[in-house]
Order: sequence, then C-alpha cells, then structure tokens
Amino acid sequence: MSDIVEISLKTKIGRVAPKLKILIGDIVIFDGLVEQDKILRQAVDLSERLLIKIEKTGKTKAVVDSREPQEVIVEKIRLNRLDVHADKFGSFAQKDNSYVKDDILKGNHMTLNGTWELNLPIFRQNFFPDLEKPYRDSFEDAKIACFGCSFTFGLYLDYHQAWPYFLSKDARNYGMYGSSISSIVGTARNYLENNTCEKMIILLPHPCRLQLKDTDGSILTLLPGRTPEVEKKFKQISRDIVMFGEGSLLLSGYALKLVENLKQLSKKTELYLSSYTQETYDCLPFLNDDLFKILPFYEMSSECEMTSDGEHPGPDHNRIFADQIRPIIGG
Repeated sequence: MSDIVEISLKTKIGRVAPKLKILIGDIVIFDGLVEQDKILRQAVDLSERLLIKIEKTGKTKAVVDSREPQEVIVEKIRLNRLDVHADKFGSFAQKDNSYVKDDILKGNHMTLNGTWELNLPIFRQNFFPDLEKPYRDSFEDAKIACFGCSFTFGLYLDYHQAWPYFLSKDARNYGMYGSSISSIVGTARNYLENNTCEKMIILLPHPCRLQLKDTDGSILTLLPGRTPEVEKKFKQISRDIVMFGEGSLLLSGYALKLVENLKQLSKKTELYLSSYTQETYDCLPFLNDDLFKILPFYEMSSECEMTSDGEHPGPDHNRIFADQIRPIIGG
C-alpha cells in the first residue's frame, strides 16, 4: 500500500517566477517554473523516513534590485491525509544569493535561492489484537460493543462507574488500560471475526502509544513516560516521539492501515469513533470515508472529580459522556 504525499505551495511572485525542483526521497515529482499556488500529490513507497527537498532558484540580482517578491511558502504537507507540520520541522538553507550570506532558517518560507528540506520519521503499526489481559466483559455477541483504553475500562473505578455502563444495559465494556490505537482497533477487528454487534463505539487515545515487536517476537506497548523498560529497548523511536510528537504526524505513518481496519469494521457493524485527546479527535475527519460517525469529544471538566491517581476521569465524567452520545447512537 503506497503512501500518499500532498504538498501545498502558496506563492507571492512578481514578474519573474522561481524554478522549483521537488523531490520525495530520490524521486523528482516536479521540475519547472511556479507562477501561482500549487498542490502536488504523489503516491510513493516510503520506508522509515519522509524526506522532501525543494530546490529553489531564480532569485537573480536583477530580481533583487527590482524589489519584486519571489516568495514560496510550503503551506502544508500531508502524509496519508494528515498534517506533518512543515512549518515546525522544515528548514531552508539559503545559498548563492546576491548581497546575502548563506544561512539556515527554520520554517516553511523560501524567499531567496536555496534548498528547503523536511526530514521526518515515519511511525508504523501492525494492529495486533490484545487478547492476553482480562477485559471488563467477556467477548460475546452484543448490541453495543465499546472499545478503548483505561478511559473505557474505567481504571480505578467500579464496573458500574465506567461510561459503557452508564450508556446502556445493552453495552459491553471491552476497554483495556494501557492500550494503543492499534491494539484497540486490532482487538475490535478480532472481536468481529468471532462475534457480532449492532453498534461499535471506539474511544481512542493519543497516537504516541505504539505497539512494538521485541527481538523475541513478543508485542510490547510503548507508553511515553510510563514504560521505561520499553523505552530503553526502543531508544530511537522513543527519541523520535519526543522530537516529533505532534499527534497528526505520529498517526500519519499508520493512518492508511487504520482506515483499512476501520473499513473492515464498518462492513460488519455501525461504527462510532471519538477520543479524549484533542490531537486524535482533530484527525478523525481526515480519516473518515463515510466509514464511521464522529461522536462528541470526551471532555474532562474541571468541575468533575478525577480518580484516586489524579489522571483518570471519575464517574461524573463518564456519566456526562454517556448522556451526550446516547441520543446519537440510539442506545
């Protein structure tokens, strides 16, 4: 399955257009004059990194002396539909310019001659089901099947204080603490291979949680800041999460596999998605090909008490969320 890269360029140009040569890895996807705003889309097989280079020429001494603009802005770069934050992680090495010394500028603006570059890690996931831990409810045919992490499980809470219980007597709680997006969706896929449900609700965590395969083949879950032993085993990935921790960037590497899994789920049940992290929630519209309905954001109001650890939502949070989504799903 090829990755899809989209590059959106915004221009401010006088009478002389710049020439751009744009590469993804070692593949040239454009080489020519740019006279107006431009959007380029390219299917490409990426491995571990997304490397984009844009070589800009055409800022001659005559153009400089005329004081006319010749500016190109890398307005947006999306990988598999999701923003990878070119403005934050890109840099422009300006060189071969009249009156100006060579320099490296952070950001997404190209006003002089030089090379703009974006070099990002790609985070992949395999969506392994997590069947080793005991779920709140045993897997069985259900009217409403609820999947998620500790927020769905109801960590530090009694069974009757979790949001699936408040939602409906017909809802089953298949949340599991410490789960990643990939393990939650992989488990939901496995559930529908053996069981049925009329409706499925998935409450997603942040994309920084990753399922990783150890040298012995076992599957480990990296929870940044909470799993030191796993982070020691995967030092480079852990550093990359810290350096490039934007939610949409992290998710972009496994977005296509996520959509593929959601498509499988949507063929077997009526599918609903939400999240309690804003970065994940903001990605949902870009992943939705009429595969699922987006539920309201799981809000944690400061007016409601947290659990004993001070990090997880208490019963009132769960009751409010259940009350919000019940009219939408008809539970």
